[in-house]
Amino acid sequence: MSPESLTSNEQDYINGLLHHEADVIDSIYQRFAIKAQRFIQQKGGTIRDAAHIFEEVLLDIYFFVRRHPLKVASFEAFLILLCKRVWEKEVERRGARIPGLEPDETAALSREDMQDLEDVLREGEKRRVAYHQYLQLSDECRELIRWALTDCLQEDIAAETKIPVKELPARRASCFKNLFLRIDGELKPVDSMPESDIQAADAFLCGIMSEANRHAFAEKLKENPSLANQVRRFDLIRQLLAQRVCADTERDELQHQLYAHRNTWFAVKDTSITPIRNYVIATAIIAMTLATLLYISPWRKNIYSQFSSTEMQAMENDTLRLSEEVQREFNKGHFSDALRLLNQELAAHPDNIYARYYRGVCLVDLQQLAPARQDLLAVYNGDNKIRYEAAFYLALSYLREGHKQECLEWLLKIPEGAPNYLKVQKLIEELRV
Repeated sequence: MSPESLTSNEQDYINGLLHHEADVIDSIYQRFAIKAQRFIQQKGGTIRDAAHIFEEVLLDIYFFVRRHPLKVASFEAFLILLCKRVWEKEVERRGARIPGLEPDETAALSREDMQDLEDVLREGEKRRVAYHQYLQLSDECRELIRWALTDCLQEDIAAETKIPVKELPARRASCFKNLFLRIDGELKPVDSMPESDIQAADAFLCGIMSEANRHAFAEKLKENPSLANQVRRFDLIRQLLAQRVCADTERDELQHQLYAHRNTWFAVKDTSITPIRNYVIATAIIAMTLATLLYISPWRKNIYSQFSSTEMQAMENDTLRLSEEVQREFNKGHFSDALRLLNQELAAHPDNIYARYYRGVCLVDLQQLAPARQDLLAVYNGDNKIRYEAAFYLALSYLREGHKQECLEWLLKIPEGAPNYLKVQKLIEELRV
């Protein structure tokens, strides 16, 4: 399907996105990616920022149309304006502001379209906040919440999490409470639910209450509008979070297609320093792409060589930035020289998690596996944005020794939604062949 053939029916874009039709997604990128990139770069962003925002907006529309009907007069106007609004929100999170939108930017959209756009934006922002805060939780809470968002029986969840069935309701409520404290710190709602109400709401929404208790709680909701609103909010956040963290082959297929278009339409030509969050995502995608190419190549080498490629890039925060010399040596594969420079950096700045992570990577490649694991475990056990990259290299350290089971156990610690998740699944497939 050519880009021109879609212009007579704007709904084809939405339907094609919903069903992740390759020709429609190609057309969306051909017609609109450059426009979104141009605006974001004009407003202080990088090409990587533009790629990330464009993907996030397409996912926002996709998730929205899975739950609600959506029909717009101009898909182009709707998509580009949504990109601008999401970028505005991102800039605000970084502590800056950009000028407001020009009046003519909304001229192509009807009042109904604008209301739909606000609804898509609102859901997308809540989903992003919920998912970001979810990733900050402990491994145990993340696993428990992920299971709680499925339709699995309590007995099956207890078996998977090794938590007795009788303890599950309170443990789930505690984890949800922790999550909502984090979310509320960012979204700042009028009020929030106490843990006892969270436990009751969780049981009510999951259908694990007795009939008598369910009837009593329903009556309580009728009599208490404030609690009813809180439960509705709790239910919405659960549904939005489930879209990102629960198993979903349809979503994974769409994300795979979006990632495949990134290098074509958002090729990085500038050398500007990027935010750490986007740096982590970009690095993971580059590594995933390399791993995928090697996976399907006729000259396949050993599994470790296929999946161990990574690249050191510049970072925004000067307190964490590594020297150009160590970046150059690392990216050339001169790991002994890079190791010497990283040792010097850590002697001066022992809290630099990026230096520690890359030293661990160097040590794995040099087959100094015990000290490598010490560094990588320190990164994995910390509250940082590259802990799952460290987990991946911990897995590779065991693979290097031929211990596939230990490798698999570390890979399974990396949750769905982590930046390197697709690469992880490729390696798991190799291990199980």
